[in-house]
Amino acid sequence: MWKRVAFGHAKIVLKAVITDIDGTLTDEKRRLNTTAVETIRKLQDNGVEVVLASGNTSCILKGLSKLIGTGGTFIGENGGVFRIGFSGSLVVLPNRQIALEALDVLIQHFEKQGITLDMFSPRERFADVAFARTVPVQVIRELLSGWNVTILDTNFAIHIQEAGFSKGKAFQKIAEELRIPVSSFLAIGDSENDIDMIQAAGAGCCVANSAQEVKEAAVFISKKSYGDGFVETITRFFPHIFER
Repeated sequence: MWKRVAFGHAKIVLKAVITDIDGTLTDEKRRLNTTAVETIRKLQDNGVEVVLASGNTSCILKGLSKLIGTGGTFIGENGGVFRIGFSGSLVVLPNRQIALEALDVLIQHFEKQGITLDMFSPRERFADVAFARTVPVQVIRELLSGWNVTILDTNFAIHIQEAGFSKGKAFQKIAEELRIPVSSFLAIGDSENDIDMIQAAGAGCCVANSAQEVKEAAVFISKKSYGDGFVETITRFFPHIFER
């Protein structure tokens, strides 16, 4: 079932949802909100495709897609990889070698200060590199100034990836393959890596705990935070499913 929503004088038909995970479907401790999971399952059961879009690795997203109950389509590594459905092949977009070379510069710099970067799933990543937020992101931006890379601080990790890729750009590719216009998607997130995804969607939303720049990009901001904000947003835009 699809929902027609009016924004100003324009009306859009919402057929699908694309959502961030950490900070959007979880709480501040990264625990999945169980009501958000139930909400996603009800969307899927009523014909609304739900796509997960995260900085997480593809192996994590493969498991989450199955356990949460989506249709299997996801974006991982902040737009670096994606898969269509459970039977689709993993598509890798950026050249990870560029990110690895940039990482080597950072490792050498911080080792001189006696600091070791805490890497996140280096063997499971195909498109980017990610590490703990134990070093200042501004220092990283200065060290890699002039490099052809994007540096993202997702509030949970710092990511480095070849420039020119993002959740929003992968979203465009997924929408085309699913044959659902981006204008028929509701997008929801909380961090800077969600902004272009939110801006591209027909209904771009964010949860109350979002960064200010994300709130400025959204057409709807939930009153509640984290996973509760996701549930609030979905029930607001799909009342024909949740008010029965």
